[in-house]
Amino acid sequence: MTDKFKQAQCLHKAGRFAEAQDLYVQVVNDNPYDAEALYLLGTLLAQGGRFNKAEVFLRRAVQESPRNSVYHCNLGVTLQNLSQLDRAKGCFQRALKLDRENVDAYYNLAKLYKQLNHIDEALLAYEQAVSLDPNRFDALINMANILVDQGRLRDAITCFDRAAKVNPSSDRPLINLGNTYRRMGLAEKAINAYDAALRVRHNDGLRIKQALTLPTVYQSLDHIDYCRTSLKTQVGELLKDELNIGDPSLETSTTNFFLAYQNRNNRDLQQSIAQLHLLSCPTLSWTAPHCEGQPVRNPGKVRVGFLSTYFRRHSIGRMMIGFITQLPKDEFEIVVITTRGKGDLISRAIEAAADDLLYLPQSFFDAQKTIGELKLDLLFFADIGMDVRTYFLAFARMAPVQCVTWGHPDTTGIPNVDYFVSGEQIEPQDGVEHYSEKLYQLPAPPTYYPFPEIPDGLKVRADFAISQTRTFYLCPQSAVKFHPDIDQLFAGVLRNDDDADIYVVEGAVGHWTEQLRERWRVTIPDVAARIFVLPRQTPEDFLALQSAADVILDTPHFSGGNTSYEAFAMAKPIVTLDSAFMRGRVTSGLYRLMEITELTASSLEEYVAIAVRLGKERDYNLALSRRIGERRDILYGRQDVVDGFAEFAHSVAHKAGAK
Repeated sequence: MTDKFKQAQCLHKAGRFAEAQDLYVQVVNDNPYDAEALYLLGTLLAQGGRFNKAEVFLRRAVQESPRNSVYHCNLGVTLQNLSQLDRAKGCFQRALKLDRENVDAYYNLAKLYKQLNHIDEALLAYEQAVSLDPNRFDALINMANILVDQGRLRDAITCFDRAAKVNPSSDRPLINLGNTYRRMGLAEKAINAYDAALRVRHNDGLRIKQALTLPTVYQSLDHIDYCRTSLKTQVGELLKDELNIGDPSLETSTTNFFLAYQNRNNRDLQQSIAQLHLLSCPTLSWTAPHCEGQPVRNPGKVRVGFLSTYFRRHSIGRMMIGFITQLPKDEFEIVVITTRGKGDLISRAIEAAADDLLYLPQSFFDAQKTIGELKLDLLFFADIGMDVRTYFLAFARMAPVQCVTWGHPDTTGIPNVDYFVSGEQIEPQDGVEHYSEKLYQLPAPPTYYPFPEIPDGLKVRADFAISQTRTFYLCPQSAVKFHPDIDQLFAGVLRNDDDADIYVVEGAVGHWTEQLRERWRVTIPDVAARIFVLPRQTPEDFLALQSAADVILDTPHFSGGNTSYEAFAMAKPIVTLDSAFMRGRVTSGLYRLMEITELTASSLEEYVAIAVRLGKERDYNLALSRRIGERRDILYGRQDVVDGFAEFAHSVAHKAGAK
């Protein structure tokens, strides 16, 4: 090894890349076949992002030393950065043939497989890397993230725990650990993990996220009250601090989604949380140039933008497709704002109806400005509270008029959201008191819901291993809707109908259902064994389950929406409870449209009585099913709702332009 080569290596290690490169070039010129010099020159160029040049020297190094596993591996990394993925994979595989203990090769092959969406192969390669080097921090983190995506949350927690022990000076595994516990609905454990992360590094975004962390399943009404009191206290304390957040969509990365399931008026609390976000990141309230001063309305058609990341085969897509496709094109210029996806019938129909289509940029603040550049008269959020970016985008003034509807049926508390568009049949008399926005009520629930297509040859009970001889009560709602009050409803039904069972469907996260089962073993131990959990279903099998049920049980305080429209299309009776807030009055509102009163209870006791009568009296059940079948058409394809929205849009757009 020459002195010049040694000096180049020292400069390289010291980060003096330009000087090191000059010396490496001299060494290579002196000896064009020096594999190590070629390799180090190529590595240095790759470190500087000059991958095309790096490839040249790394290939020469491999040619001079074809049995060097490390050289093949680093060539693979360079090719991966050049998006030559098949060639990169070949390099990693050759590196492993030469050295089965090359941890870097396993690690980089795993990253490549993940990029190719070969998830099982990626996980196996990470496992092999970690088995060779149990302290490989980045492999543990990446492996845990894959396990989270696969729903293997307990295994992910084990990996994040290991990563935290390997590198206690990093808050990354602790934040991810908290996020995983949060996804499982284990709020207390999530908060403790966030505490540990905050002891490692100050993080204002994480402080807010910690304060907003709520359980998915509440154990009792007292538990709800305790969580709300704690949330109010923490938000109040944070409002006193001087917080500084650059991009809340990344640093806080949460909405107030679970507040809606507590059966409380959230207006004041939502406003306090919105104030906290605005104080910690004032740029959230950015105003588009065309909205400054006196807004000028576009001449001619009203330019209305519809925004959601769920314009696809999703309840939001189903609820919104008619609004977007049925608006009169001679009066409205329709702009659809969404994210790029694989595409299905609903997303394609919505996008085809658009005069302009915007796929949201990845950068949050770019998204703000890009929407502002559309120069909309009205921006309509199909949902606020489900998607993090959508939630924080609503803080900006991107159109003179901004409104939201029932996609996530709770007030936002956000100052720049002007209207909440709802329906007369689903709002209580004091509904205006529940919203920070101005409440606008259409003549029916705010959807042009097409009559659902019910496939032929649906599965029957036997296909789900459900008894043919026992009464089949089905509660098809998401686990997050199972308020503690439902326990006594289930118990009342089962105690009064000995020949019956209740079936529910597993939650989006299996751990939520586990927590429900644990709660039932405590609150209703005598009948808990007669509540059965079915696995997640395909959309077609979900319809089949509803079709096969004797009685469908609605969740109190947060009723079915899409599921109720589907069940009524099959003329299935649903037992529901008229609740205090719109989100608990959708099914009962649909009954009001059909002028059917017998299946809406005004108390928990009446709910049980209605359900048991439906279950035990076959003729009564059939009579109500026939009546639903005769009257259900009024629920679907309601042009008066679209016309009502058009009138609303014209009115508010003209008022904004006339200010």
